[in-house]
Amino acid sequence: MAMQGETISARTVDGIARITLDSKPGNALDAATRQALGAALDEIEAALDTAQPPRGVVLTGANGLFSVGLDLRGLDRPVEGPDLAAICRRIELLSIPVVAALSGSAIGGGAELALAAHYRLAAPTTRIGLPDVMLGLPPGAGGGQRLAALCGVDTALDLLLRGRPVTAPAAREAGLIDGIVEADLLESAQALVEQLSAAGIRPRPVAGRRERMADGAEWLACLRRRREMIANAPLRSAARILDSIEAALLLPAPAALRFERTAHADALADPQFRALRYVYFAERRIPAALLAREAGRAVPTAVGRGLLAALARGSEGLKGRRRLAAIVAQGARLLAAGRVARSADLDALAVHGLGWSRLSGGPFFEARQIGFGALVERMQHWSREDPVFDVPPLLRAALENDDDIDAALRRGRAGAVRTG
Repeated sequence: MAMQGETISARTVDGIARITLDSKPGNALDAATRQALGAALDEIEAALDTAQPPRGVVLTGANGLFSVGLDLRGLDRPVEGPDLAAICRRIELLSIPVVAALSGSAIGGGAELALAAHYRLAAPTTRIGLPDVMLGLPPGAGGGQRLAALCGVDTALDLLLRGRPVTAPAAREAGLIDGIVEADLLESAQALVEQLSAAGIRPRPVAGRRERMADGAEWLACLRRRREMIANAPLRSAARILDSIEAALLLPAPAALRFERTAHADALADPQFRALRYVYFAERRIPAALLAREAGRAVPTAVGRGLLAALARGSEGLKGRRRLAAIVAQGARLLAAGRVARSADLDALAVHGLGWSRLSGGPFFEARQIGFGALVERMQHWSREDPVFDVPPLLRAALENDDDIDAALRRGRAGAVRTG
């Protein structure tokens, strides 16, 4: 077996297939990588019926890490090539042992790919996590099912509902990985495959393992307690995650995997996902001069606080749509005056400095969901009572650009504005 592409390399080392994700910067599981993985699995499956079949598989990543997972920008687009769920299931159902050798990060879809392997070894500094809940999603490739099978209901829900990556020692304690390797990781993974093969141990799929589910009553009681805890939580993905973990107990593995996949697809169509993904990217694009990281939290800088004060001017005491309209109007003036480059920067600042809900996406994102036209129509009435609702030229120009205020700004269609 020998393959060398732009996204993976695959070769046979002493009778053991080695598949290496190799797509900078994060070994992302994009369409090309999934296609290449599918082709590598085709070769392995075909070779199982030959005179010298492979004895096992080592799955690893180049560039100092395993994989950062799927491209978040394309999650809600039609899937090109094999989807990750199908790739994971094929890996899991291989009749020869598959060992994932993890280094750096195994995040999101990367963690789901690792969970589909029969065994996992990790370098000491590896971080593993399923942060899907932060985007309003349950896992989409069976990660919740396999996590529950390996770690049990309580630990799985802690990891899935918090969404924060865990260190290799914490992952080992939870049962998420099988060992931490101080020496050469690939050599250790290769040795483990050789030992398993020599012992004639037939691998079992992770999904469907029942050891952690022996006490079904306690499993359901845990789910009941968690449902009480999130009863008033606005984030709908938490309930979807709980339902998926209940499916792990009550349904056969194939049906439980389909249930989780359906829950993921439902969440992709939820406005909460679009808002959370938008804020995620806004936080990463905003200049550090406006929003800084302090102790793991995003905090407006002095310049950012000045912008927030200008953004909120005139909206004090207002609520609902009136507050939204006042802030959007003032934000349009700040954009036109060159005080800030993008409306998304103002949204990120509003989330972290004005208490705007992440689930709304920020004032400009929320206004686009309503439609700038509907908001402007109301502002024209309210401006008779309060000049804060005067419609700025940039906002009117956005109406002619499919509600894209940033496109209107780039095209210079706004006239002179009052900066407030």
